[in-house]
Amino acid sequence: MRRSLTGSAVLLAAWAFTAPGTAAAAVAAPAPPAAPAPAAPADDDTIVLDEAEGEAPAKPAGDAKAGGEAGVSTDLFGDEKKKAPVTGEAGKVSATSEADQLKQDKAFITVVQRQRFLKKKRFELQPQIGITVNDPFVRHYTVGAELNYWITNRMAVGITGTAFFGNKTSRYTNIRFQESVLLTANKTLWQASVNFLYNPFYGKIAVFNRALMHWESYVQVGGGAIQTQVIPRYEAIHEPFRHLTGQGNFAIGARFYGPRVDWISVNFGVRTWIYQDKLEPPERGPGPNQLDSLDSADAAKDAAVKKLAFNVVFFLGLSFYFPTTFQYTTRR
Repeated sequence: MRRSLTGSAVLLAAWAFTAPGTAAAAVAAPAPPAAPAPAAPADDDTIVLDEAEGEAPAKPAGDAKAGGEAGVSTDLFGDEKKKAPVTGEAGKVSATSEADQLKQDKAFITVVQRQRFLKKKRFELQPQIGITVNDPFVRHYTVGAELNYWITNRMAVGITGTAFFGNKTSRYTNIRFQESVLLTANKTLWQASVNFLYNPFYGKIAVFNRALMHWESYVQVGGGAIQTQVIPRYEAIHEPFRHLTGQGNFAIGARFYGPRVDWISVNFGVRTWIYQDKLEPPERGPGPNQLDSLDSADAAKDAAVKKLAFNVVFFLGLSFYFPTTFQYTTRR
């Protein structure tokens, strides 16, 4: 069989004959195929260098702003950053003002507290109401007022005025009808006096272990005038007469101060007036032993029987202090 070679085949055969080593090497070790070009990674597969090295991933800008509040002190370039205020309970305490802290301290009971109320160089106006407690036959209700000026926190001078509204009790009437005995009695109309007051005691009372109530006790002495009126035994035919005389009085009482108000106190006490009274003469009235000359009020007053009298009143008062504020002072 006859074969024919083309020109290209002849050239290839000649080259193979002249360079057999090169061809053998090419056949024995073919060149490796070219590595495929790496595919572009997807957005979700992006690998950050910090993550590959084991460091915390960088946060987005929005998260970085929030993270700054957690106390980050440096930025990417090493510059220092100011720390934001601490939040939470620590932030609340640090934000508490001095005034708020003082209020919180006052809310707790401390072992030693200074005097709650100061009265030095202040005026005190005290309306009062009261009732007599020592006369079983004539009951008096009283309405009055007291005005004091405090020289110091313990001493004061003042004036007192009281109106009395008296009437016979049921015992007076019962004795008259059951025992056929006519009682001789007087009723008090008014009194006015000048007083000196002194506070010897001061203290505190715990109220349900929640608050302290400050109190003080006082004694008061004074003198002035008092007027009484006779209650005639035979009121239908005899007129009463009045008697104005001097009197001395003394009182003991206590004051209570609230925890927040600097110009009001609640008071109570017992006051006793001592004076010489004039009673209706026993010869005044109808009967064989009675004197008709004593029917008039003036004649009966001239013949009246003098007797030492006591009038004891329990009273309640509400004091208002002016000026309404005071200032603590400390010696230097």
